[in-house]
Amino acid sequence: MSLKKKLVVVLGSKPGADIPLGDAVYCANAAIGYYAEAVSRFTQVVSVLSPDSIHPKERREGAPNREMNVRQWEMIIASRPDKMILTRSGYFEFLKEVLTEAGFRLPVEAVAAHERRALVGRLSGCYDPIVSGEFFRLSMRRKIRYAGSLTSTFLKRLFDRRKDCGSVFRPSTGILALVFAIADHGRDADYVICGIGAQKRDEYLDGRHIHGRDLPQHVFADVKVLRKLARRYNLFTTEPELEHLVPRYPASDEA
Repeated sequence: MSLKKKLVVVLGSKPGADIPLGDAVYCANAAIGYYAEAVSRFTQVVSVLSPDSIHPKERREGAPNREMNVRQWEMIIASRPDKMILTRSGYFEFLKEVLTEAGFRLPVEAVAAHERRALVGRLSGCYDPIVSGEFFRLSMRRKIRYAGSLTSTFLKRLFDRRKDCGSVFRPSTGILALVFAIADHGRDADYVICGIGAQKRDEYLDGRHIHGRDLPQHVFADVKVLRKLARRYNLFTTEPELEHLVPRYPASDEA
């Protein structure tokens, strides 16, 4: 790893993240608030958000996890990134108004589902719906459900190729933040993944397990995309659970 290369950190909300100082940081969802002090040290800050994280419906009375959603909203509004990227374009104008009314007036852009699909595919070679080898290790009941969701996506795209697919078959906001970082900084940068894991995401987001989800959201797609990106770009991680996918940072420690 060349010390002269630009160092770009991709940061998620997993607690206890080991965050090196770099030239730029791409924060997934509320990580920009959870790690505000560390983020403030970077020259360039980009906030990558699922639109759900700022939609008013997530903070209404009676909404699931309302208190957590309110806290995240407040952290996002208090943040001051160089720009904000929304991972879907639905309700974009409405959400810009919501942000403006809350006093957030920094640049905001949105990536439509088909644009996101094309970008992930171009950089990693994986186009959603992304199916990985983990499918073949599922129980027969879960395979049937998995296959049903896939079939639904393909049928919808017969009529509208811009249709999005289910969350099981597309990357998470954290991996999308990595994709956006690579799109901006290219092959001449080193990328360090921090605060992003592949397991128990619901637990570290709100401290308790979310019941009723039969298939893990994003995890299968994340692992496959990360493997592909690691072969093409200079990826590292400070997360022990990702070390089977990308090298540990700093790489010199392994010598």
